[in-house]
Amino acid sequence: MSETRPKVYSLLALSQAIRNLLAERIGQQSFWLRAEIAQIKQAASGHWYMDLVQEKNHQRLASMSAVIWKLDYEAMIDKHGPDIKPLLIAGQELVLRVMVDYHPLYGLKLLIKDLDLSFVLGELERRKRETLDRLEKEGLLKKQKEIASSLVYQNIAVLCSEEAAAYQDFVQHLMQNEFGYRLQCDLYPVPVQGVAAADKIRAKLESLPIERYELVVIIRGGGSRLDLDAFNDEALARTAALFPLAIHTGIGHESDLSVLDIVAHKAHKTPTAVADYLLDKMQAFEGQLQQIATFLENKSKDILSLESERMHGFLEILRLLPLSQIRSSRGDIHQVASSMVRLSADGIRAYERHLEAIGHRLKEKPQIQLRREAEQLSRLQDRLNELGKIQLERMQKDLGHLVNRLELLKPERTLERGYSITRKDEKSVNSVLELKEDEVIETQVKDGRFSSRIIKIERNE
Repeated sequence: MSETRPKVYSLLALSQAIRNLLAERIGQQSFWLRAEIAQIKQAASGHWYMDLVQEKNHQRLASMSAVIWKLDYEAMIDKHGPDIKPLLIAGQELVLRVMVDYHPLYGLKLLIKDLDLSFVLGELERRKRETLDRLEKEGLLKKQKEIASSLVYQNIAVLCSEEAAAYQDFVQHLMQNEFGYRLQCDLYPVPVQGVAAADKIRAKLESLPIERYELVVIIRGGGSRLDLDAFNDEALARTAALFPLAIHTGIGHESDLSVLDIVAHKAHKTPTAVADYLLDKMQAFEGQLQQIATFLENKSKDILSLESERMHGFLEILRLLPLSQIRSSRGDIHQVASSMVRLSADGIRAYERHLEAIGHRLKEKPQIQLRREAEQLSRLQDRLNELGKIQLERMQKDLGHLVNRLELLKPERTLERGYSITRKDEKSVNSVLELKEDEVIETQVKDGRFSSRIIKIERNE
């Protein structure tokens, strides 16, 4: 009995059988698939080739090749807009509508026909909430708000794409302001969209020469939620929260704040809104300076008015003081003279009485007594002369002091100290009420006199 040999199939036959089986069971059906992109590239033809994987605890459970044909990709762009292109990156988890395709030569692959954009947006929102929760627990959402705002910001570091119209709008709005304010804005170019955008913005922040600036501004010209996802990056948010300078954002969206907006010192809707804020700060500061200047001007006027009144009082005292001193000195001189006359008269009378007594004694005593009295009379005369001389020297010294005081109070000495005397018709002028315009007045200074014609008279309030 001969042994039955097993049937041997060719590889092509097996491949066609698998293809027929898949066509019979699945046919042209499509279904939704959740998977992560492991690697992806776009060919020159416009087709996208990728490997889809499913992992758990960093272990790969399944892997399959997939492709988006150029026509299908263009249809997806027409349906969802250009938002889908940033999603086609390694590491991105997507929900895709796929069809199973098996080719005898190229094997099994998935044909991607569409994707669920709402799933991606939901994932973005979930990650955003988780990031905000972690930052809030660590107290990082309030760090930037604790930085004190400056009265004005004049030196500003701007992080933005160099080619973006947002930067041009921002700078133009600042430089063409109606108030003529000038601000120094230095551009630090960074990408504001894409996979590497968050890391590059963070690296640029960490390398900024912060000693040259008072403010950092991060701006871009708006975009979809997917375009702005770089600003939800947790590492970027941490760097911004702990940054020593205030960070203001103007990312160009109104309905949804990014994590960076929430962490920043202040978030603005658009780049031009940031510019308006900076100009408003300058205008408010200018207003404060004007108020201070007005206050100082009024205060100075009050002080000058008070000092002017005091000066006029001093001038009046100086005008009257010489006369008062002269009168006082005259009284002192008269008093001294009276004292001298009185003392001289007393001395003469005493001398006469003494002489009279001596005359009586001379008549009654002998010659020896006469000589003794003569000697005593001589001593008394010397004493009287000495006392008179001392009294006269004292009076002369007092009189010299009075003469010196009168000399200092002379008008000529007042002129030498920088003052002047103004006269009209040989009379001193004490008030502007005594003058009229076009009249001729004479002014005396220390080294001469000169005449002036009055052009204008102003009276103090």
